[in-house]
Amino acid sequence: MRVRTAQGVIATAAVGAFAFGSFASVGVNAFAAPTAEEAEAITATTLAPVEAAAADIEIVTETKEVAIEHGSVEKQDSSEEKGTEKVVTEGEDGTMLVSYNVTVKDGVEVEREEAMSVVVEEPVDEVVAIGTRTAPKIPTGVSNSGTNRAIGKELAAARGWTGDQWNCLNALWTRESGWNSNAHNSSSGAHGIPQALPGSKMASAGSDWATNPATQIKWGLGYISGRYGTPCAAWGHSERIGWY
Repeated sequence: MRVRTAQGVIATAAVGAFAFGSFASVGVNAFAAPTAEEAEAITATTLAPVEAAAADIEIVTETKEVAIEHGSVEKQDSSEEKGTEKVVTEGEDGTMLVSYNVTVKDGVEVEREEAMSVVVEEPVDEVVAIGTRTAPKIPTGVSNSGTNRAIGKELAAARGWTGDQWNCLNALWTRESGWNSNAHNSSSGAHGIPQALPGSKMASAGSDWATNPATQIKWGLGYISGRYGTPCAAWGHSERIGWY
């Protein structure tokens, strides 16, 4: 839309003012009315149309794609250690289309007004897991290896691991920890009778994995079964490689 403005001039007033001055300068009686010929001559030679400079105003519609920033949501996670943070869902910005009515005067923007907006894609919030699990204190000292070995023999027998299989298991864990449930490798983090690496793996068998020999043995038997099949297979691997 273009709008032009113009300013007119009131000819009659200009003519009258000029006529008064003209007559006075030539000594003509200022109050005497000019003849028709004189008035016509004055108008033709002294009065020209006057027009003010036009202002060029235009209103246009402009549409832009605008990003909608994603938020961040925290949720507590008891499976992660206290004090840890982990992003479990990446955040994604959304988008929306915004239309503006823009007023331009002589090629320069002088006003902008938002007309409407439409959300094209909703943002996805980032989800951060905040750990709440308190890691158990790692005990020190030597536990009762004789009692621990007796528990191990009973639990192994429940799996059918007696005779040679028990002998292999006994030899394996005597080498690894001496059946000490408090055995801990400060360099690697391996812990307990089966020397789980890291020790926190045994949490799948019980929250008391750091101190309870029965929990450690149950986890260790399950590990051997899943990875090697039998204690003798695990012992053979340890003999060849040095670890199981």
